[in-house]
Amino acid sequence: MPGFIPGCFFSFTSESFNSFSKKRKLKLLIVEDEQGLRETIEKYFTEEGSICETCGNLETALQKIAIYEYDCIVLDIGLPDGDGFTILEYLKSNNKQDCVLIISARNSLDDKIRGLNIGADDYITKPFHLAELKARLLAIFRRKAFGSTNVLNYKEISIDLLGRNVNVNEKAIVLT
Repeated sequence: MPGFIPGCFFSFTSESFNSFSKKRKLKLLIVEDEQGLRETIEKYFTEEGSICETCGNLETALQKIAIYEYDCIVLDIGLPDGDGFTILEYLKSNNKQDCVLIISARNSLDDKIRGLNIGADDYITKPFHLAELKARLLAIFRRKAFGSTNVLNYKEISIDLLGRNVNVNEKAIVLT
């Protein structure tokens, strides 16, 4: 199946990500205990111009999160020295706004619901399709970059991304 790599990450190469990331470099924390996967994720994001930090355990992740703020934390919840859910609880209790995308081999409904309820922005199980993962990451970045709104305003122009409407001076503009 094209674009499918079991348990692996991909490189952002689309124009939409490149135009988004050209304005500023994204800072990511990759928390993954499998060294090969962690290095692959780091390589792909670094090649696209992102700033990446990595770690393979809970203790180091908590130390980094306490010191730095990240655009997104790519989080495996099955860590050798504890549960990745602890990171979500730490973020919530310290009112940190870092986005979190869980990538995990755990595919139980209980784990997914728990992760999302604690504060993860999304949860995807390994193996995953690259196109789906890309769309989910772009959605997380877009929500954060646009202040959790789907309406962009610039002077007299208003663009509703979900409604696909454009208004100028509060008058609807018909576009194809």
